[in-house]
This record gives sequence, C-alpha cells and structure tokens, in this order.
Amino acid sequence: MRIAIPKGRLQDETLALFAAAEYDVPSAADLATRRLVFSRGEIEWIFVKDCDVPVYVEHGAADAGVAGLDQLLEHGSTAYQPIQLPFGRCRMMLIGAPDAPELASLTVAKIATKYPRIARQYCDRRGLRADIIPLGGSVELAAVLNLTSHVIDLVETGTTIRIHNLVIEDLVAEISPRLIVGKDVYRTSPELVREMLARVGAAVERNQLTCAS
Repeated sequence: MRIAIPKGRLQDETLALFAAAEYDVPSAADLATRRLVFSRGEIEWIFVKDCDVPVYVEHGAADAGVAGLDQLLEHGSTAYQPIQLPFGRCRMMLIGAPDAPELASLTVAKIATKYPRIARQYCDRRGLRADIIPLGGSVELAAVLNLTSHVIDLVETGTTIRIHNLVIEDLVAEISPRLIVGKDVYRTSPELVREMLARVGAAVERNQLTCAS
C-alpha cells in the first residue's frame, strides 16, 4: 500500500499517528535526507505537498493519505474520508479589511484567497457577486494593502488578524484533517484497507482517551 503524507504543518502529527498505529514510519534521520519515497515492509510512504495529497489519491498514484478538508473541498475530491483526525483543526473564515463594508452590502466584492473554488461556492450559496483573486502567499496582506476588501483563509491562532486589525465576518467551514482512501483500492483490496482503518481508528481513539484523562 502506498500512503501519501502531507509535507508541512500536518506532517509530524500524521507520522506520529501512524507510528501509534504500529506502522514502521520514516524516522527523522530518514526525512533529513530529503528523499520523498520510503519503503517499509508492505507500506510505501510518499511525501507530497498538502494540496497534492487528494490528487495523488484521486488518480491512484497513492492508495491512501492524509489531507485537510480545505484541500478536499478545493479539489472536489471524491476519495472516501473514513476517519476524521484529532489534530490540525482550524477554521476557514471570511475576513474583512479594517474599514471594509460588510460583504453583503457590496455590489461586487473583491475577495483574495488560496481557495478560489471554495470562495466561489461560498458566494454562490449566499447570492453574492464577487471577483475572486487567487493568491499563493500571505492572503491577509491583500486586505491590509487594499488589493481586496476581503479575504478567505484558514485561521488557527488569529495572531495575524489581530496585528493588522482585520475583522472576522463569517465562518466559511470548519476544517480538520481526514484519512482518505482511493475508491479503487477500497474495491480491490478491502481487507488491506479495513486493517489500516482499524489500526488508525484505534490509535485515534487511544489519543482521545489520553487527552480526556
């Protein structure tokens, strides 16, 4: 089985989860080599950008992986999402510039975001007209420098919002990482998938019990 691990903020906790599920995961020394593919027994671990995990799983280049709900929604992923993971949770928010009018009051709003698909769906659900401006870097800067009146982005601590006096206007989505599984492997190797889900699910449950105690 080939499992896609997201590089970046979810990587360490994802590896810790699989280690807790008694999988032989790549070590810190392995990762220091900057290799992107590691074989451990019957598992091949591949390390890809978080936004690419749904793509690899969707197209069968990986059998399973861990991806944030933000990436799954943005890609319109049809992979199965059997387990919601207990770490890396945050919120996707509509954020306004300090003196910006509310989004609903604008004839045509301008919204910067890393998630143009999600932003478009959000506006369409509310009957709002908006120009969506895709950005790949610090999205909040668009509102600070008046490139746009609003942005849609993930919020974890809210530090950037407070520093720049930005205003949270609405919740777009609650975001959490998911263990995802491709439809093909679900169909062709059901026993292998069930074993993985049982092991990871048990590790998640142990983690939740530990946190509660």
